[in-house]
Amino acid sequence: MTGKPSISISHRNAAGSPSHRKAAQWPRLGRAGWLGLGWLVICLWGGASAMAASFRAVLEPATVYQGQPATLALLFEGAQPDSLPALPLVPNLTFGGGGREERITIVNGRQSVTTTFRYTLLANQPGAFSVPAIIAHVGGQTLASQPVQLTVLPAAPPGQRTEAQPARALLQLMVPRTNVFVGEVLPVELNLYAINPRQFELAPLEAEGCTAGKSERIEPARVPMNGVLYTRTGMRTTVIPGKAGNLQLGPASGRVQVEVPVVRRRTGDPFEEFFNDPFFNRRSELMVLDVAAEPLTIQAQPVPTQEAPPTFTGAVGQFTLEVTAAPTNVAVGEPIRLRIQVRGKGALETLTLPSFDDWLDFRVYPAVSRVETTDTLGIECTRIFEQDLVPGSVEVRQVPALVFSYFDPIGTRFVSLTNPPIRLIVRPTAQTRVLGGGTSAETVPKEIVHLKPRPGTLAILAPPLVARPWFLGVQVLPVLAWLVALALRRWREHLARNPRLVRRRQVRHLVTAGLEELSRHASAGDATRFFALVFRLLQEQLAERLDLPAGAITEAVLDERLKSKGVRAALLADLHGLFQACNQARYAPAGTVQNLRQTADTVGRVLRDLQGVEVA
Repeated sequence: MTGKPSISISHRNAAGSPSHRKAAQWPRLGRAGWLGLGWLVICLWGGASAMAASFRAVLEPATVYQGQPATLALLFEGAQPDSLPALPLVPNLTFGGGGREERITIVNGRQSVTTTFRYTLLANQPGAFSVPAIIAHVGGQTLASQPVQLTVLPAAPPGQRTEAQPARALLQLMVPRTNVFVGEVLPVELNLYAINPRQFELAPLEAEGCTAGKSERIEPARVPMNGVLYTRTGMRTTVIPGKAGNLQLGPASGRVQVEVPVVRRRTGDPFEEFFNDPFFNRRSELMVLDVAAEPLTIQAQPVPTQEAPPTFTGAVGQFTLEVTAAPTNVAVGEPIRLRIQVRGKGALETLTLPSFDDWLDFRVYPAVSRVETTDTLGIECTRIFEQDLVPGSVEVRQVPALVFSYFDPIGTRFVSLTNPPIRLIVRPTAQTRVLGGGTSAETVPKEIVHLKPRPGTLAILAPPLVARPWFLGVQVLPVLAWLVALALRRWREHLARNPRLVRRRQVRHLVTAGLEELSRHASAGDATRFFALVFRLLQEQLAERLDLPAGAITEAVLDERLKSKGVRAALLADLHGLFQACNQARYAPAGTVQNLRQTADTVGRVLRDLQGVEVA
């Protein structure tokens, strides 16, 4: 292939200038020489690449506790392996599937590529384990790594694990702060960090001297911690300290099921080597791990009641107050609905309102309350009180101001919320009588109302709809409509199960319309259209009887199919005559002389006879 270009160049240079002839003298090595030089360059480049390739194994960390994984990294510098290296068999040591990464480094214009395969190692028991040399094939060379040593110590308590030795699963008990007040709602999180968790179960949290609230699961999320990518999940809940002093939360415990990837060892079987791919060689095992969290101590302080205002009823948190009343224009003795809405963060289930004993102008009825939560834990919620007030006299001009006090644990102070008075218009009733100078009122008792001595005009009652005949007749219409729809559905299903019946109906409609059109062609004397329509009607009718396509019907089919089925000879003769007349009108119209009306009658009789023949 290299000789052809050199020959063409030499011919062009022979007709060119002397400089061209001088430049064309350089490829005198010949075809064999250039081939040898090319192979030499390729071999030198391949040898240099192979010589530059290196392979080593790194184990991080070299010492772990039982149940903690280590990472085995296989690093290829300068080249990539021809296939994945075969992992050795080490008793009581499990190899888990890892990942692959490539790193490209450019220093002073020189580029180097490092390919790393990572595997996880998990020991079933404590001891010292030796991972022997791993063999890899790179660019036609066979490279071997140095053996590495792994030391597995007995399982240590969670508090003794270091960041360099990450656990496969761990549990943390977290609170926003440890100094709280009695009655304050304290959020608590049980954070479970695990590698490839499948399901978990946490025991109920022990809380000394506290009341536990609602709980919810934490949505799983991938978070890095101590250089390891964990899946974070767990539970959220709340506790309310019920007494002062040092209270202990926890310890917390639970179980988590994690998925541990495992790599299948190769046995040298050629069939197995065919699936030499990390996706085929990976499988996983489920492992159940026990997790525990150290207890926390919180300091609960009592609320300083010596500084509390008179309207304080024990509410601890941060709240807002909203008070409304309706209606505001009433008569004496009519109720007014007072709506008190307390919204905020705190324990609103046990909230009580200040006393209404000093509201002497109203008759106060017991309140009805409900709690509306805005989050799943019930930390932020709204408590609504609805209370009925009845003004006792026309002198009432307003609903008094309501004062609500609570203790703010963040600002460590008491806060009083006051709504302005609500103006009222109280009207006297017909039974109210003003006495003296109008400074007091008295309700006159109602007198007994006499019965009417005459009933007045009586209305004529019509018979009910049930007793009217037309109403009963209307009730039959839905049943009739249902029966008609059912019959139509059964008829469609019947036609769907009988395609020949459908075709027979279609052909009969076609024949009926075609005979009418034949009469019109005969009256007009149009022989061409007449015999074309005759041939089509015969094809459709015979095809329906014989269960054949219409295009397959010819005169030869008459003797092949109809004669063997016992069809009358007279009918066969009429069919032959009609086919011959159609052929004569098509190929020799000049020699066709016949009565079109008589032929139309014959066609109608033959088609009706065919409809009664069963030959399929």
